[in-house]
Amino acid sequence: MKIIRLYSLILFTISTTLFYSCSSDSNDETPAETGGEVTDGSGGDNSGGDGSGGDGSGGDGGVTSSNIPFEVLNLTNWKITLPRDFNNDGKADEVYLDKSRNDYSEDPSFKEYKDEFFFVENNNVRFSCPATTDTPTTGNSSNTRSELREMPSNGDGEAGWDANGNRIKTLTFKVRIIQTSSTSKFAFAQIHDFKQDIWDDLLRVQIQSDQPNAKEGETGRIYLLGDVIEGEIGDGFPINFRNNNYDDRYIKDDYILGDWLAFKITVQNSVLKIYLEDMNTPIRTYDNITCKSNYYKAGVYNQSVKADSNGDGIAEFSEIVVSENF
Repeated sequence: MKIIRLYSLILFTISTTLFYSCSSDSNDETPAETGGEVTDGSGGDNSGGDGSGGDGSGGDGGVTSSNIPFEVLNLTNWKITLPRDFNNDGKADEVYLDKSRNDYSEDPSFKEYKDEFFFVENNNVRFSCPATTDTPTTGNSSNTRSELREMPSNGDGEAGWDANGNRIKTLTFKVRIIQTSSTSKFAFAQIHDFKQDIWDDLLRVQIQSDQPNAKEGETGRIYLLGDVIEGEIGDGFPINFRNNNYDDRYIKDDYILGDWLAFKITVQNSVLKIYLEDMNTPIRTYDNITCKSNYYKAGVYNQSVKADSNGDGIAEFSEIVVSENF
């Protein structure tokens, strides 16, 4: 009887071992394989909890699972201006690559910075900015911003590049507009000149939603403004840009908020070119661009902020790349 029981026990042990061995082989899957939750936000359908939807990649984004904007977009040559005033100087705070230059001493380096106005969402970088008059802004503007400013490669000083030079300056980016404030509009890319009296904002690329406080799925238009669209000879510009270009400022009339847009902007030998979707053929070309101390900007810069303005401008970027940095 003992022999029979021992034999039965041996058979049971062998059968159990084989069963669990086969079961483990068939179910040894990672969360990515099973569609389970990925805690770093890099997997799944990237739908988010705010209804942003889509694959979040802008075509080829999402190359890192980092939650630091600097790392996601490789923002080596930028600083950021934020719609907050932690150092209580009455102006919007700025965060630099060099932590010692930050307006608020407790802020980390831009290489590590993130907050409610500038963070990673769906493997892209989201810029959010309130359009209210109690929101801190820069000393020379009443409009609010959560916006990058191109900086020299070594992170030192405030410098600019010459539009008259033979070297081509290029900004490429992919963006989608998530929502507008009650003003219905904000600039999401700019070129500024910071030394000359005449040239100021050479170019602004803007959204104008058809309704205030527009959300994803609603409609709007993409258009251009700035000196190259509005400047006049009487103000000192080399030609009358307003007569030549103002009526042609709209570049996309059927934009749906939430859709991705691919842009390229180039400046060389006093010629500015703007590309939308087709990176080989410019949709607009402007010459007589004679400003000498320029820099690119990208993010959210709310327009026409007034006492009764409300809501946030929000944009998401999957790519921001500057070539030939000064």
